Amino acid sequence: ARLRDAAPAGMARILRMIDNTRAWYGDLNVGEKGLLAMAVGMYAGTAYGTYVRRYKYHLPESDYLVATTYTVLDESKKKAFETAWSDAARLAQRQPGYEWTKTYKALDWEDSPFHYVSFRMWNEEDSYKRFATHDPTWKELNKRLAEVCTQENAVYRVIVDDSVRRIIE
Repeated sequence: ARLRDAAPAGMARILRMIDNTRAWYGDLNVGEKGLLAMAVGMYAGTAYGTYVRRYKYHLPESDYLVATTYTVLDESKKKAFETAWSDAARLAQRQPGYEWTKTYKALDWEDSPFHYVSFRMWNEEDSYKRFATHDPTWKELNKRLAEVCTQENAVYRVIVDDSVRRIIE
């Protein structure tokens, strides 16, 4: 019963507020109405801009990390490996979807299970697979690498990222 009695009273209060606002707006001169319109536009623009920034233009995150380990077959072939690897890295850098590469060299060459490990980030799986399966130059460079080393690939996806990012735009 109380809810039924409160609904008409609440509706009456809202209608009174609208009527009072209409009367108040009618008493404003043209300059005051223009200032009010600019203020409303500023707040609406801020709300819309925030929406666009957060939802429409959110930064895509790369999630396809290819880790490759290389074991050079003979230490005399180290220079040939580094040349072939550099050529392959330069080719990958020009591909759509490529993000970055980090390569590490083993400090203890004799006791390490592999000599080099390379991490290459792609924006998505399709970018990497298109490059690896359809690029004839990549296939030729892989043949050159196979002559001087053995390599194994593994793919990883980000599960947790606790890095601190600073976006400046």
